[in-house]
Amino acid sequence: MRVRRIFVDAELDPGGSIDLPSDTVNYLRNVLRLRDGQPLEVFNGRGLRASATLSLGRREATVAIGSVTESPGEAVVPITLMAALAKGEKMELVIQKAVELGVTTIAPVETERSVLELKGNRAEKRLVRWRQIMINACEQCGRDILPTIEPIRSLAESLAATDVPVRLVLDPRAERPMTDLRELPRPEGVALLVGPEGGLTEEEVARAGEQGFRALTLGPRILRAETAAITGVAVLQYQWGDLG
Repeated sequence: MRVRRIFVDAELDPGGSIDLPSDTVNYLRNVLRLRDGQPLEVFNGRGLRASATLSLGRREATVAIGSVTESPGEAVVPITLMAALAKGEKMELVIQKAVELGVTTIAPVETERSVLELKGNRAEKRLVRWRQIMINACEQCGRDILPTIEPIRSLAESLAATDVPVRLVLDPRAERPMTDLRELPRPEGVALLVGPEGGLTEEEVARAGEQGFRALTLGPRILRAETAAITGVAVLQYQWGDLG
């Protein structure tokens, strides 16, 4: 029988117990249809996982923590994905797949051609939604360290806040292919900027270049924004991470 994984935002102490929030209880009971006494694996998003046993009441549930272990190592090179805002499911797809591929930080970016504008309360609600997608992706893929999701920033703010040693921007007009990365030694960290539907403007790519971003292309075909983001991260993980 498959042992289900769930996220708990708590310390994992052997022999202890954790009360589960109502939404998790509803998910376990009505979606997964688990029963009282079933084994679980829990993780806290901070590098620990534990075996656990579910105690399921009528309206509440707890997990009894068994043995606790440190999580397997993460990707070799920390990757920051700077993803331009995209509509609904496209942005959610990028976030989900980025987590599965081992991205450590996701930075949502407003660009000139972004078709989605998020401000104030709408932005806060969307960040909560995206964090839940990240949690679900970690539960599914066996990852125990929850990536960081940064506040939504303008492109200028996001570029200024980036301080990793290798900085890349995907641009179909670029002269150099992403395969040029084979010439570089493994860095301490890498940031990948991916534009929205319609791409980054020439001025935005130039602005990124002024901040140390190297423009690279993924090949002769024009990819959708979500395809470019997922493919770019996969290439980085193959080159420097745990897919190579």
